[in-house]
Amino acid sequence: MSTGSDAGAGADPSRDELGRLTEGLRYALDRGEDTLRPAIVTDARDLLARVDERMRLGEEHTVVAFAGSTGSGKSSLFNAVAGLEIAQVGVRRPTTSKPTACVWGSGGEELLDWLEVPVENRTWRESALDGDDESALHGLILIDLPDHDSTASEHRLESDRMVGLVDVVFWVVDPQKYADYSLHTGYLAAFAEHSTAMVFVLNQIDRIAPAERQDASTHFASLLQADGLVDARVRTASAVTRHGVDGLRRILSETVAQKRAVTERLLADVRTVNGRVLAEIGEPPDGIADIRGAQELVDAMTDAAGVDAIAQTVHDDYLRRAYKRTAYPVFAWMQRSQADPLGAKHGADRDDLIRAGSPEVTRAQRARVSLAAHDLVDAAVSGMPSVWRNRVAKEERASSEALSENLDQAITAVEVPRRQPGWWTLAGILQVLFFAATLVGLGWLVIQIIAIVGVGFEPGPLLWIVPVVLFVGGVVGSFVVSSWASGARKKGAVDAADSITVRLQDAVRSTAESAFLEPITAVVDDHRRIHDGLR
Repeated sequence: MSTGSDAGAGADPSRDELGRLTEGLRYALDRGEDTLRPAIVTDARDLLARVDERMRLGEEHTVVAFAGSTGSGKSSLFNAVAGLEIAQVGVRRPTTSKPTACVWGSGGEELLDWLEVPVENRTWRESALDGDDESALHGLILIDLPDHDSTASEHRLESDRMVGLVDVVFWVVDPQKYADYSLHTGYLAAFAEHSTAMVFVLNQIDRIAPAERQDASTHFASLLQADGLVDARVRTASAVTRHGVDGLRRILSETVAQKRAVTERLLADVRTVNGRVLAEIGEPPDGIADIRGAQELVDAMTDAAGVDAIAQTVHDDYLRRAYKRTAYPVFAWMQRSQADPLGAKHGADRDDLIRAGSPEVTRAQRARVSLAAHDLVDAAVSGMPSVWRNRVAKEERASSEALSENLDQAITAVEVPRRQPGWWTLAGILQVLFFAATLVGLGWLVIQIIAIVGVGFEPGPLLWIVPVVLFVGGVVGSFVVSSWASGARKKGAVDAADSITVRLQDAVRSTAESAFLEPITAVVDDHRRIHDGLR
């Protein structure tokens, strides 16, 4: 949005908010136009174009329009405020549907062209006779609109068009007709955001008794409050007696001096349209953040990925390798030909561990995952409009179709280290030493007994003690080491299985959060960004 080159613009909160809300509206149209009714899209695009154009024309001039119904004395009050007979009144009022403008100071031609005020209906207020009397109103463009309740449709249409373009509207009403139904329902009820851009004038106040004037003003204010205009400014005036005319001129001069009317009017318009868009898109779902870590979905995907089967394979592989390295040598040798749960079956390529151990995702498992995801997402987005729920459903279906590939990629990316703890080496050395001691002691005793029987050899006590100690020590030592190694192998296998289970579950959870749920949550996040940008 073009916001001019004013050096101090960044310090204006209203202008900053206008820029933020218009950018939010643009984003909503760019990302969610197909979720909105065509009428809202048209109004939003028209408004954005108007904001850009009005801000391009700058804020040096403030456009104020006098709007009112037939017989409200609007044109007479316009002339009284201007101090010139510019607008024709009563039976002299022209039949043209075009507005009349009075400009204080110089310039404003481009703005009047944009407003489509005919050149012949433009008056530059000041002359040399005024001196500095009108300097407080420099920069004001005051416009007298056609009657908004005219029997001529072109008059009503032109009044409506100009009310939508000007910066401030002075609603001039008859003090005896201020409760007019068409005024409140056809116009004012739609301007709840525009309190600062409107002034309400009970004109021709001289036509009612002085004692009734305050009651009329108070009652009118209460009706405006019922329309949603809680901060409405209500004034009384009379072109005949000039009551209130100076007060209206003060309001005009203050409005011109503040140079905020342009931004505040546009800001009110943007808030109104943004509110309509917000009503269309609904509130962002509250529970969507919970679905990223939903355990039900992770459990279903864990089952589909075959994590338990892989963990069991890792468990068995650890036991086999540990047994080969730490078991009693005779038993380890006897099981040397036992099938490797991984290598023997898969060409000893242990990089294929995960892929080989992971079973194919079955149709039932895929259905379980899809159902878990659907229930989770459906509950989270149930409050969104149907168009947005359909967007979510589309992404959900696409994610479900890619489930097998995504899970396979996630699982195969997990590295399974072939752990070889240091205690394996210690246990292996001890088993060899004790096995050797057993063989040496046993062999010694056998040879010694043969010598006694065969040749009558008579060994001394020490020759009996040493082999017995070696044999018994070897047997006992092997038993102790085997018992210790057996317990350590079981614990190590469980730890290895638990470790890979955690890592695989993390991979599955990451897949659930990214490849599976990310496209779904991206739609919801986009909805939230649109929603937050409009507020």
